[in-house]
Amino acid sequence: MLSLADLRRAVKNALAFASSQSDVAEVEVFASAGANLTVRLNYTSHIPSNGVEEPKSTEGYGLGIRATFRTPDGIKTGFGSEPTDLSLEGAARALDKARSGAVSDAEFVSLPKLDSSQRANAKPDAAEKTAPSNYDPALMRIGGKGLVDAGWRMMDRALGAFQSSEDLMGLAGSAEKMADLGLILGGDVVMLQDRMAIASTHLPRVQTEQNTLVMSFATAMIESQSSKGSGWSVGSKLADFTGEAAAEAARNAIESMDGQRIPTGSYNVVLGPQAVAEILEWVLMPGLSLDSFYAGASPFMGKLGQSVASEDFNLYDDGAAPGLPSSKAITDEGLPTGRTELIRQG
Repeated sequence: MLSLADLRRAVKNALAFASSQSDVAEVEVFASAGANLTVRLNYTSHIPSNGVEEPKSTEGYGLGIRATFRTPDGIKTGFGSEPTDLSLEGAARALDKARSGAVSDAEFVSLPKLDSSQRANAKPDAAEKTAPSNYDPALMRIGGKGLVDAGWRMMDRALGAFQSSEDLMGLAGSAEKMADLGLILGGDVVMLQDRMAIASTHLPRVQTEQNTLVMSFATAMIESQSSKGSGWSVGSKLADFTGEAAAEAARNAIESMDGQRIPTGSYNVVLGPQAVAEILEWVLMPGLSLDSFYAGASPFMGKLGQSVASEDFNLYDDGAAPGLPSSKAITDEGLPTGRTELIRQG
């Protein structure tokens, strides 16, 4: 993957080039590189299988330019991008795309800039330094062997959970016959690597950041018992990855054996982490997005300042929270990542 130095150099050169064009009033240049490393789990105790499949990877990089142009019809704003080319020729093509797609916006004021409080807190040399909010060198350097090892770590944890289960041993009668129960494990280990650099007319010092993320998802089944369980994990450091998600999936599959359906009705329940994550992703968060409000589709329309939940419930977007996966010190506009209160005390 491209280095931060390559991205920083590309942004600096592209900003200088775009700023020198006579019709450009303001410009913002963003360059990034990213990689996705994935290994898939595929184990069946009663059918020959590989356990861990061949790892896959994809990489990409590119440059984007957002600019305002002086035209006979007034100021117009446009965006253009160029994949896999960080040269001045690539920057010129991206700028041409921004120019050809530029439109007028009566509400436009300027490209992003620091407000007075942000300028007061800014350190003169901070933008020259990398802000590794969640950057793990081990994850950034990992190769195919490390990725496969992570997959086998998941597999070992799941098989350990199956083999240590007294319930499964009781059903099978012996360790040798446990495979006849139809033990199944599927899932993925996904590692993300991300680097970016940004600068603009109002924020001319090139800012850079890099992040890493490791995620795992597993589903375990006991085919003879028609039972299933799942597990997942998210982290930003390779040292914290234990493969526990696969063991959790296996334990949940074991615990769901002989499950019973309860009649339809209203019940007091305690939601686990996965249920809470599903509600947040598919119900709450879409309703709190600006797109939903613009479309008039949010369930919170007209409820600003009103109670929508228990007074014990708080929900906020804190993109720079230290230690959390994918936390970032700066946004894709070069501004400090802040905290947004979405639901406070209900």
